[in-house]
Amino acid sequence: MKKFLKKIIIGLLVFIAVNAIIMGVYEYPSYKAIQNKTHRNYLKWDAIHSPSNSFDMIIIGTSRCYAAFNPVVFDSILDTNSYNMSTSAQDIAETYYALEEIYQHQKPKYIVLDLFFETADESYDYYQIFSNSSFFKSNKRKFSLISDGYGSSGFLNYAIPLVRFKNYIKQDVSKLFSRKESLRVEDNWIKGHLHDTLIVSDSEISAFGPISNFENTSFSKERFDKYFNKINALVKKNNAKLICLRAPYPPTRLSLKDTDDEGTYFKEYTSKAQIPFFDINAKENYDEFYEDKDFADYHHTNYKGARKASLEAAKFIKQIIY
Repeated sequence: MKKFLKKIIIGLLVFIAVNAIIMGVYEYPSYKAIQNKTHRNYLKWDAIHSPSNSFDMIIIGTSRCYAAFNPVVFDSILDTNSYNMSTSAQDIAETYYALEEIYQHQKPKYIVLDLFFETADESYDYYQIFSNSSFFKSNKRKFSLISDGYGSSGFLNYAIPLVRFKNYIKQDVSKLFSRKESLRVEDNWIKGHLHDTLIVSDSEISAFGPISNFENTSFSKERFDKYFNKINALVKKNNAKLICLRAPYPPTRLSLKDTDDEGTYFKEYTSKAQIPFFDINAKENYDEFYEDKDFADYHHTNYKGARKASLEAAKFIKQIIY
């Protein structure tokens, strides 16, 4: 019995040590970035929390959104003071609680929400979710995001670094056996928008797969409906207007499938909900306007594509708000 207990205690100590090491390896860079005031999420929330700022338009969504929509372009056309609060792998539950936090410190009249199947799928990047929500000033809101947004899975990932970082550990291990290096440099930001100068390579273009659809994602209609309605109700409660966009995909990806599940679903959904929606990928809007070289990779625009997307979106929004 004593030997058995000894093994359990040793195993527990090893488990704690492994998690402590993982926590240090993956959280230390973020800690240093916060100390140096270069952490992107920290800087975004610092802008929101600052009483000297007054934003009347908030753009929000995933990295596709922060790459595609430049607030400076929006402001030049709409006469607004906008800010892009999109974050990497942002989940729709995360979006809702982020907007709650935003409305506690800002009074935006317009919320521009980018729609993307993977924001409401059944796969969550807890590292990114907790990185974003860690800058909420409300601890109650942080707890609600974990408990109401993700339940026991949320608590498990929050408590155990080995679980939370498992996908990043796999990626880093695979990099040890690969010579390919990431060329993406994310250090040129404009009001929360990534001004990306990277241009996708021909080899990457040749490896493109179809855009998000019902077959290659675990999109949950029920989950999307639940949180979209909560977002819409929150915006209305604050006497603001919700406007939805869909960031562009490279033309090669759009051509790989005859149907567009994502575009069709969001068009029908927003129409029933009577929410303005502009889909840049729709044929009547897309035409031959975009090139693959307007993108930094398989679904993020670079600065060339972002200017096109921002101009198009701003013109649509102008029709809505004026």
